[in-house]
Amino acid sequence: MAKAMGGDMMLQMLHEFREMQDEAKEQYARTQKELRVLRMKCRVVYRKTRAFADQVRAFSQEVDGFRDNMGEFVTHLSTLAKEVDGIKLHQTKMFGQAGRMLNQLAEAQSTDRKRIDVLEERMDGPGES
Repeated sequence: MAKAMGGDMMLQMLHEFREMQDEAKEQYARTQKELRVLRMKCRVVYRKTRAFADQVRAFSQEVDGFRDNMGEFVTHLSTLAKEVDGIKLHQTKMFGQAGRMLNQLAEAQSTDRKRIDVLEERMDGPGES
């Protein structure tokens, strides 16, 4: 009887072992399937990441170009500001000179008017008024 029980026990253990083996095969198949799905998802993420990296690289180049252009623009703007400042200074001097010349002309006209008045008085004589 011990032999029969030992044999039954062996058959029971063998049966459980086969069930465990079948479960392990099923679990292995599920794991392989999940790994394939995961690999595909990783490939998609990698492609999208690479595309995003390319876009970031292109954007970075655009920003570099913009920065270079902005630097050039600032240089031109600074040069223009200096030129405008020079023109303004020159105009201020010109307007100052024109003002002085007008004042001198007005004084000369006033002096000429006084001379003309004096000459007219002399020509008319002291008794003719």
